[in-house]
Amino acid sequence: MGLLLGYRRSFQTLREAERAVKPYGKGGHESSENVDLHISFPARLSDYAAFYYLRDRLPGIQKVFDLGGNVGILYYCYKDYLPLRGDVSWTVYDLPETISRGRALASSRNVKNLQFTDDFRQIDGTDLFIASGSLHYFDKPVPELLTQAARLPEYVLINRTPLTEGQDFAVVQDGGHIRVACMLYNRSKLIADFQRLGYQVLGEWQSADFRVPVLDRPSSSVGAFTGLWLELR
Repeated sequence: MGLLLGYRRSFQTLREAERAVKPYGKGGHESSENVDLHISFPARLSDYAAFYYLRDRLPGIQKVFDLGGNVGILYYCYKDYLPLRGDVSWTVYDLPETISRGRALASSRNVKNLQFTDDFRQIDGTDLFIASGSLHYFDKPVPELLTQAARLPEYVLINRTPLTEGQDFAVVQDGGHIRVACMLYNRSKLIADFQRLGYQVLGEWQSADFRVPVLDRPSSSVGAFTGLWLELR
C-alpha cells in the first residue's frame, strides 16, 4: 500500500516525509510563489480567537518571537487589529531565502519593529512566543524547543496546527502550489509537555478551514486544525 501511495502516505519521521516529497515539492516553503501568496494575509477566524487572548495582555508584551513567520505576515496582519506597543520588537524565525524577502519587504514599507533571524537563540527575553501555522513543520515540538531559552516566554500562542490523539507521525501536506512534509503531534502529549514546563492552557479552539487527510490511516486524518493559548503559572 505504501509503495502505491508514494509520498501520499504516513511516515514515522519528518525526515522520511521530506525525502519522499522532495522531487514533487515545487520548491517547498521557500518557493517564490509561496512567499508571494503570504505577503498579503488577511485575518482568519482562528486569528480572532488569538486576538481575544492577546488584547488585554499587549501592554506587557514588548518582545515577540514568531516561529516560521514567513515574511512577517502575522505582524502585518495583527498590527491592523491590535494596539501593539510602539516599542514592540517582533522577531521572525524562518529560512534564509524567506528572511531575505522579509527584510526587503520591511525595508520597502519602512517597518522598524520587524526583525528576521535563523538563530533560535534570539528567543531569549521573549514575552510572547508564536507558532502560527508552523509548529507542524518542525521535527521537535514547541515545548522541547522552548527548553533552549534562558527564560521561558510568559505567553505562548499556538495556532492552525494539526494535532492527533494517536502516536506522532509525519505526512505530506499538499497545498496545491507546494507540497511539504509536516508532523501530526499528539495533542495530549503536547499539552502535558507544556504543563511540565509550567504552562497552563487557558484557551483552545478549532480552525475548520484547514485539514490533513491521511490516506493510509483514515482514522488519523485531521478534520480541523487546533489553536492554543498558554500562560506560565
